[in-house]
Amino acid sequence: MAIDFGAHLFPLDTFPEPIDNGPVRDVIGPMLHDPDHLLETYAAAGISHAALSQPYYMGHEDADAVATANDALLDIVDAHEAFYGLAAIPVSAGGDAAAREFERALDAGYNGGALETKTNGVELTDDALEAVFDVAEARDAPILVHPKLHESLHPDALSDDWKLNAIFGREAALSESISKVIHEGVLDRHPDLDLVYHHLGGNIASMLGRIHIQLDDGRWPGQERVKPYDAFLEQLRDRIYLDSSGFFGYEAPLRNALDAVPASNVLFATDYPFEPRDDAELSSFVDTVETVAPDDADAVLHDNAERLLTNL
Repeated sequence: MAIDFGAHLFPLDTFPEPIDNGPVRDVIGPMLHDPDHLLETYAAAGISHAALSQPYYMGHEDADAVATANDALLDIVDAHEAFYGLAAIPVSAGGDAAAREFERALDAGYNGGALETKTNGVELTDDALEAVFDVAEARDAPILVHPKLHESLHPDALSDDWKLNAIFGREAALSESISKVIHEGVLDRHPDLDLVYHHLGGNIASMLGRIHIQLDDGRWPGQERVKPYDAFLEQLRDRIYLDSSGFFGYEAPLRNALDAVPASNVLFATDYPFEPRDDAELSSFVDTVETVAPDDADAVLHDNAERLLTNL
């Protein structure tokens, strides 16, 4: 059994126009919208389940459009036992509107939620997210934190002229979000909040030496706003979940993550359909987990996701 916690699908009825008219649709084709294609590919790769989300609608400012998209995806999820659903949360429509839509989606049967690191300037440390996090805690529902796809940091930083935003910007944004969530006390205020960061949290485990240098208690002046390294590392290990997508199934990033955080906090994910192009590549993602963590493969591949997902 394997549950892909980071799979994406856009129902045709609510397929986002910017993607429909862009090169991504031409390159990826039916993998973006066809649940039967997804099921066939997963079956051939030996993956049993997928938790589906819609990146375009995460954080969207139009709560009604998000509700329509959530309902369309839930129809697909309800029709297939192999699917779970992570509802898009429209945080830039306002905290109360976002919380209402998240709660409505959970009432309808969704298994968790999904949002971006930052949408229209709204990020996880803003007051607008407090109501959303209250819903997540009350309903024991995980939230997938996805990178903002374009201008992840700032349009003047890491532009995509050389694919720099796609390669580095999204990962820096994920690591930035984790750092702010820890340092600004979001996890302290919400002790039962489960955040699952896409792309191994921007490969944050590989940066721990750098983090240690900067956060080592007493090393530098002016550290009043940051937690010392030991406290930071404790929350990273105990409170943050990482999914294994983002790095094309390479072993080193997953090995680094499992050296830094317990296997109980790592979830299998592939970023379908944006990373694997066929069932052979999809299957290699499973092989990586079994090679890097043979003793913890069941936990990473499915146990952790089953423990986190609600409404099972």
